[in-house]
Formats: sequence, C-alpha cells, structure tokens
Amino acid sequence: MRPADFDAFSAAARVLSSAPVAAAFATIAIGTAFGEHLVTSLIGGAGFSAMLAGLAAIGTGILLARLPIIEWRGLLPISVLLFLAWSALSIAWSATPLATWPAIGEQLAWAFVAIVIALTRDTIQIVRATGTAFRALLGASLALEVLSGVLIDTPLPFLGISGNLALGGPLEGVFGSRSALGIAALIGLVTFVVEWRTRSVRHGVTIGSIALAAGLILGTRSPSIALLAGTLGIATAVLYVFRQLRPELRRMWQFVLLAVLALVAVVGYFNRAEVFRLFGLGLEIEQRYALWQETMRRPAASELNGWGWTGGWVADAVPYRLIDASLGRVNDSALNAYLDVSLQLGLIGLVLFLLLGGLALVRTWFVATNRRSVVHVWAALIVVTLLASGAAESSLLTSGGWLLLVVCAVLGAGGLSWRHKLPER
Repeated sequence: MRPADFDAFSAAARVLSSAPVAAAFATIAIGTAFGEHLVTSLIGGAGFSAMLAGLAAIGTGILLARLPIIEWRGLLPISVLLFLAWSALSIAWSATPLATWPAIGEQLAWAFVAIVIALTRDTIQIVRATGTAFRALLGASLALEVLSGVLIDTPLPFLGISGNLALGGPLEGVFGSRSALGIAALIGLVTFVVEWRTRSVRHGVTIGSIALAAGLILGTRSPSIALLAGTLGIATAVLYVFRQLRPELRRMWQFVLLAVLALVAVVGYFNRAEVFRLFGLGLEIEQRYALWQETMRRPAASELNGWGWTGGWVADAVPYRLIDASLGRVNDSALNAYLDVSLQLGLIGLVLFLLLGGLALVRTWFVATNRRSVVHVWAALIVVTLLASGAAESSLLTSGGWLLLVVCAVLGAGGLSWRHKLPER
C-alpha cells in the first residue's frame, strides 16, 4: 500500500469500532472504577483522574466510530439525564464550588463511560467484562491478604489492609474497607453465577471464581454484608419463582410484590432499632447511626436544593467539617447513599435519584422475569445489590457503583422503555 493511500482516520475508526477494543474498554473501565482505592493508593487522585479522562477520550472515539450502527431510541434513560442535570445545576448554589466542579466532571465522565459500555456491548458481553474485571480485583485482594496476613505478617496501611487473614478476618482486600470488599464480592458472585449458568466461561474458572467471591464475603465478617447477602438471596429466589410463573399470573404477582416491598420498607424504617438488634448489627450500626443522625441535623438553607454536589465529603468545608467536629472523627461520606443525595442535592435531588433507581429496578426486573435467557437476571440482581448497599454505604454514588447503576439503567431502558412505542421519523 502506498503512503498516499493510507487514511489514518479510517484506520483509527476501524480499530475503535472493532469488537476486541470495545471488550477491552469495558473490562478496563469496570476494573478501574471498582479499583479506585487501589489506584489512588498507588498513583494518587490525580493519576486516577487522568485514567478517567483517558477512558472518556477513548470512549468518545469508540462511540463516534460506531455512531452509524447504534440504535439510540429509548436507550438513554431520561431519569439518568435528569439526575445528572440537577447535579450539574447545583454548582449555582454550591457551598463548595471548587469541590463541586471536579465532582460533577467525574460523575458525568463515569456516566458517559457507562453509556458507551451499554451502547456498544450486549448484556452477555457486559457480564463477561464484569466477570473478568472482578476476577482480577478479587484475586489481587486474596493475594495481598495472603502476603500481608501470612507471608510477611504485617499490615499494609497504604492499601488499608490490616493483615487479619490468619485470624479469619476481617479482610479489606484492594477496596480499602471490609464493607467495600463485601459489596464487590457480592457483585462478583452474581456475575460469576450468571457466567456459570450461561456457560460463557470454562466450568473450572467459574467454580473457582464463585469460591473466591464466597470466601471473601465470609472473610469480611460484617453483619451488614451478611444482611445484604441475605437480601440478595431472597431477591434471587423470588426472581426464580417469578420466571416460572405463567405470563397471566406474573403481572398480578408483580404488583403484589411491589406492595409487600413498600410495606416492609415502611415497617422496617419505623422499627429500625429492633431490626438492627435482630440481625446483630448493634455494635456495627452504632457509629453509623450517630453519623446519620448528625447528617440529618445539617440541612442546607434550602432543603429543596441541598449544599451542592461533591460526591465524597470535603473535610474542610461546611457542612462536613461541622459533622466531623461533632462526632470527633473524619468521615468520607454519610455511609448512606440516600442521605448523601439528600444532603448534597436536597429533596429534589433525592426524588430524582429514587426515580432513577426505582425505574432501573422495575425495568430490569420486568426484563428478567419476561425473557427466558438467564443472562437477563444479571442486571436486576446487580441493581438490587447496589440499591440495598446504598442503605449502609455511599459507594453507589461514585466510581464503580455509579458506573454499574447507569449501565443497568440503560440496559433496562433498552429492554423496556415507553419510547420504543413512539413512531419512527
């Protein structure tokens, strides 16, 4: 081929539109998002931001290269766009504008990366990418726990690993805390089981992966993770039963389930102290409960707007330094995604976030119950895990949790959106 015949843009477009590039992008993006603690511990926050910027740039190239073949109609959930818009608007009244700008940029960037993944990969491919990323992260967690807790018998404080493997836990892995490890292991467990049921990965690999995830869940020794695992188990059992029902019965029981869930949520909220004692959460929940109460005492001047979006807390800014001073410790978040949204984006932001999560759950659940392929249960169970984890952690709002929530919201919209019924122009 003569040099004059070479078209760099066409060559780049062919590479960026290829399946291997899209697969590698999805795997690396998911691994980076959930590996935030590991990455920032090794190369700092600036390095992590540079990686995110690189992912967004590559994602833009992939999207542009595939633009002619992407079906957009009904795929971008309006609920996600509304929540992102309200977060961006909060810069206008933010008490910490210098922290809000980068937080909004990060939130938008991860949402964009998630949309690229959801538009360029089908569900089984996303499951495969998630499985590969989590095998690497959970495998690295176990390896570092063995190194710290057995081989050198000393903590690795720069990674947040306490070196308790020989004592049976608690373990933190590469995620910085036992709760974060537990949530990641549960997401990995769901993914590995779906891989096993769809036979998309070799049998030995899936069995080993399931054993790894289950072992790390037990190693967290966290009552809240045990409760989350129980919630996920119940959701899985209910989903299995619904998939066996005849279509004419399924719709009626869907509404019954919604009513039961609403009743359980209301009763559980007003009897939360008894629930905590029942599940042995007394000691673990004590500090969280004090944090939640103090957070609720710090509403913004306008409770509809909140203090402005920051994602994680800014230690030297109002209201976060006031909460930390009252409790005598520094906190990275409210340890509750819904309280954090309410604090930062006010009542309007909370309603929009609940709309986003609720629609993602309903849509993915209906797709999972109405489509026979087992791969469709993945998104529903991931949304259940993420939304349930939001009651005890705020990781749902940033990086990995936010990425997967948007991915699942787009998958749900693609499978069940009212806009598919609109006439094509």
